[in-house]
Amino acid sequence: MIKLSNLKNPFPHKKKFIVGRGPGSGAGKNCGFGNKGQKSRSGRGKEIWFEGGQTPIYKRLPQLRGIKNKSNKNFKEIASLNLKDIVEHFKEGETVNLDTLKEKGLIEKRVKYLKILGEGEISFPLNFEAHSFSKSAKEKIEKAQGKCTILR
Repeated sequence: MIKLSNLKNPFPHKKKFIVGRGPGSGAGKNCGFGNKGQKSRSGRGKEIWFEGGQTPIYKRLPQLRGIKNKSNKNFKEIASLNLKDIVEHFKEGETVNLDTLKEKGLIEKRVKYLKILGEGEISFPLNFEAHSFSKSAKEKIEKAQGKCTILR
């Protein structure tokens, strides 16, 4: 019985096409490489990214943006948080600072500076301790009878 598992190919090896054996073979004289030029020589061709001497695409494009040199002495790891992200994790009267935000997993442990942004609403008072506040965040916090303490 014939099954897929016991089928055999009657021609298991494809015969290599021999070039350069006269005009009757269909690949005589120039062996299918055409007349003259770089692509007809032995060891033919260039790398796939070569652009014929033109400045290559990887040199024409600008360098990657957004990579910061963290060895720079002036580099600061700043966490920016919106009010909407903070309000859902805290209860009325609690203090929001770097330590409490790290405990709740809202910012990474390596962060040393905190900025509060004003997207979202706050309906109950919270005590904020941060290095900076946006104008809208400060207005919303004070409107809800909260406190904004700027750290130095």
